[in-house]
Amino acid sequence: MNHKLFSNYRKIAEQAWFPIFVKDEFDTEILFEGCRLAGLRVIEYTLRREDAAKRIPTLRKEFPDAVILVGSTIDSERIVKEWRKRYPQLMTLEELAPYADGFVSMLPYSNETLQTYSPSHLCIPAAETGGEALRQMDHGAAFIKVLGPDFSFSKRLHAAPTFGYCPTYITGGVTPERMKEVFEAGNLMCASGFDLLLKGVDPADLTAELVAERIAVFTDAAKKARAEVFPALANAEALSDEEFRAALPNYCSIL
Repeated sequence: MNHKLFSNYRKIAEQAWFPIFVKDEFDTEILFEGCRLAGLRVIEYTLRREDAAKRIPTLRKEFPDAVILVGSTIDSERIVKEWRKRYPQLMTLEELAPYADGFVSMLPYSNETLQTYSPSHLCIPAAETGGEALRQMDHGAAFIKVLGPDFSFSKRLHAAPTFGYCPTYITGGVTPERMKEVFEAGNLMCASGFDLLLKGVDPADLTAELVAERIAVFTDAAKKARAEVFPALANAEALSDEEFRAALPNYCSIL
């Protein structure tokens, strides 16, 4: 077992929810400080954010003890290099690898990509069918990303005939009020963009303290809701690695 990879897997699963840096009008430095005040152990920074190419190489310095995920990735080097003429913040997985602990995508990954990067990085690709989810898990995906706010696909992946093999991570419309539904649908973790987290906040009025307060609301709601649905994970941080693996409701590809 890759112990660093498994440790990062644990941090993600234990946190239950984390914020996503998406394209918005909020000041990056204030968001960073808010995340630090909140004591986050996991963040996702997406290539949708226009400062991504500048900021991603600095994230390890900003969050030395956190798991750094990079989202909105595409596993085609040719397309990324051609398309960054229009979106200059785009980076290939090879370029991102030194700065990230894991990759997230709204698109599936090829078997070759998973075989290349899953031994060193947590790979979290999306799937549109159950077969696609199974293929990617079989080739090393850590989790499968599911797009909300609809939960029907999550429920199908966790239906009785699938034996609940698939650990899913859902984004899109995830608010504190919906956390119980998130986990009842079978998802192991979830995330929300700062555009949703800070909905209604004027960027001119943003403070790090406000960011930390909003993060706490989402984190607390997620952990409480998941503990009700998956009680074995209620005190996940206190479990040994063996106990943690036994408590997981889904297959773990990190061996």
